[in-house]
Amino acid sequence: MDDSRFLDLTRRDFLRWLGIGTGAAVATAGLPLRLFAAADPNQNPLAGSPTRDWEKIYRDQYHYDSSFDWVCSPNDTHACRVRAHVRNGIVVRLGETYDYQTYADLYGNHASINWNPRQCAKGYTFHRVLYGPYRLRHPIVRRGWKAWADAGFPELTAELRSKYMFDARGQDEFVQISWEDAFDSIARALYAIARRYSGEEGAKRLLAQGYQPEMVKAMGEAGTRTIKMRGGMGLLGVIGKYGMYRLNNSLALLDARIRGVDREEARAGRNWSNYTWHGDQAPGHPWVHGLQTSECDFNDLRSSKLIIMDGKNLVENKLTDSHWFIE
Repeated sequence: MDDSRFLDLTRRDFLRWLGIGTGAAVATAGLPLRLFAAADPNQNPLAGSPTRDWEKIYRDQYHYDSSFDWVCSPNDTHACRVRAHVRNGIVVRLGETYDYQTYADLYGNHASINWNPRQCAKGYTFHRVLYGPYRLRHPIVRRGWKAWADAGFPELTAELRSKYMFDARGQDEFVQISWEDAFDSIARALYAIARRYSGEEGAKRLLAQGYQPEMVKAMGEAGTRTIKMRGGMGLLGVIGKYGMYRLNNSLALLDARIRGVDREEARAGRNWSNYTWHGDQAPGHPWVHGLQTSECDFNDLRSSKLIIMDGKNLVENKLTDSHWFIE
């Protein structure tokens, strides 16, 4: 059969034959032409719908069984109060509380309503991290470090640094360990560090590594003084972050055991504050003004005529507070 004649069919011809065929079908079926009339705008097309159960899907998509408030407090000066909505035991969405204007101090000073809403896009989707398939649910440790720890933390000579891949950590791989092994490794590491740098031998090791004699003398031969911890923004996580300071202070018990001194002479580790060792807060601020930067408030930016930024990108690093600067 010659199909070349079908190739000559134009779009106009196709539509013409389609209209003729449709009209013939309507006439054959005896369908009333009123079905092609325009809809009456005064009538509700859903009033006579046979079933409207499908609407329940849309009505219930934000339904929740219960809710609770928590504070999204990363290692920074943010502290956003978040409301989690729970459905079937799973946090399905996060939202705002919109009640910052009710916050007041002991003197009755209330926060501005303009603090609402206070949350960034990462905070709104944090529950996806908790339920995400790539969330780390168990401790991991570098294989080379684990081998070094299992060997008793020998002194890292140039040969051992290569053996345990301390000079190529980025090329090493991680292995999974249990929580019990993780806690045990941390405890043994703290003990090994404190013991290695205690006493006269420990002082000699530090001097050989290039530390200033005044620094080594200030340690008082306590190896625990080489251990420095920073608890982060403590007020943002009293338990989780101040706990680091408490752990560091408790190392005085370790010093008493290693050096055999009484508790009055025992020394703990060194705490890193945000103004001295760590430097997260501006150390020049209290020196010049006599006040810590905690005396300032980000909403002051809203009415400021001059804003000078030095090492701070509000839009990227202060997501929930950048609106004061933008406004």
